[in-house]
Amino acid sequence: MRFDLATAADDAAIRGLLRATPLAGEVGLTFEREPDSALAGGIQGDVHQTLVAREEAGGPIIGMGSRSLLELWVDGAPARVGYLSQLRVDAAHRGHPRGVLKAYRFLRELHGDGAVPYYLTTIVADNRTARRLLEADLPGMPRYRALDRLVTLALPARTGRARGAAGVAIERVGVETLDDVVACLERHGRRHPFAPRWTRATLLCPRRARGLAPGDFLLARRGGRAVACLALWDQRAFKQTVVRRYGPRTRLLRPLLNAAAPLLGIPALPRCGEPLRSAFASHAAADADAGDALVALVAAALGSAAARGLESLAIGFAERDPLGRAVAAAFPCRRYASILYTVHWEDGAEAVARLGGRIPHPEVAIL
Repeated sequence: MRFDLATAADDAAIRGLLRATPLAGEVGLTFEREPDSALAGGIQGDVHQTLVAREEAGGPIIGMGSRSLLELWVDGAPARVGYLSQLRVDAAHRGHPRGVLKAYRFLRELHGDGAVPYYLTTIVADNRTARRLLEADLPGMPRYRALDRLVTLALPARTGRARGAAGVAIERVGVETLDDVVACLERHGRRHPFAPRWTRATLLCPRRARGLAPGDFLLARRGGRAVACLALWDQRAFKQTVVRRYGPRTRLLRPLLNAAAPLLGIPALPRCGEPLRSAFASHAAADADAGDALVALVAAALGSAAARGLESLAIGFAERDPLGRAVAAAFPCRRYASILYTVHWEDGAEAVARLGGRIPHPEVAIL
């Protein structure tokens, strides 16, 4: 098995592998990248590399993974951090630890550029096979340290009466008020590690914020001061989430769940092969005393999503984040759990050890 960095000529094979490899779990989802995988890679960081595996030079791609580098907030200050994602192996070549070890040796060579001390990654909570392998501290593998449990909430898009918050006025953002969004995101990021460090330039960058415009942002003001912000980021033009299979329990219960979904106000489970008509409620940020303002913004975003023909919005928080609990309590939702890990080799051990215990807030829209 040999590893290389992907080129544009590999794009069709990469997209095919993503379609063919649903994640393990009760709901088998594929995270697809049509019509060009490089478009989705651009939002993950200012550097994005895709590794591809073949059995021989020029042969078909049998595995892949991605390494992205970007600036995040880490314990109150901006820092460069890596993100590992899209680890996929085709069905015929799974269960071969030697191949995994070779992949990490190649990744270790890339890490030798010294650009970041460590990485983040997420693994679906019920993908126990992958978690057991990666947490085993095998020789030649980096150290995976479980940092927190993340919960992605799928909220049903719907119109209805706006949810108010005392003394809060909600406005749609324009280019002239984008700096208020940047300031709100910075205050939030300084308190929540692993939130992306967004600047005016990155929010307006067609590569880093593809499909996102200033008018997609909502801002909450209290006493004239911006206290919370949120964006509706529809990425379906370059990223799709598709249900490829259901486990036995969900397959059996799906007709009953879908019959009850309108009454419960939760999204229905689509047929296998159908992409989710979903977007992200991204760039969620709120001052320490403005959780009610963020809930009001989510309600407004759900109305906007329904007007666009979307069925749901996805938003993610650490399980112990009070903001996430407030949003989950305010709206019916489905929950999807994953584990946030730090990943490091020996040169990153000290930086990982220094991390505090603050509540993280990685942006699920770019994971």
